[in-house]
Amino acid sequence: MSLDKWIKSEKKEDLAKKKAEEEIKKPIKKESRSTKTKTIKTSEKKSINLIKYSLACSKCKYKRTIVKKQLSDKDKMCPKCKREMKIKKI
Repeated sequence: MSLDKWIKSEKKEDLAKKKAEEEIKKPIKKESRSTKTKTIKTSEKKSINLIKYSLACSKCKYKRTIVKKQLSDKDKMCPKCKREMKIKKI
């Protein structure tokens, strides 16, 4: 009777190993539709029109370069002398 216990447990272990091997052998299905839609969405995005501005103060010779769509009033003012700077689009 004591040998039956050992034989039964070996059979259970063999079945567990076979199931694990079958799961490994099964190919994993990939969803190709989701990847196609992601690439389409990225290509449909609108390009952002940024403009590079070169700002220079005529009094204190402070220079600054900003990349924005549009400059604000705060950007146009010199941080050192509080005068309006000259603006050039690059």
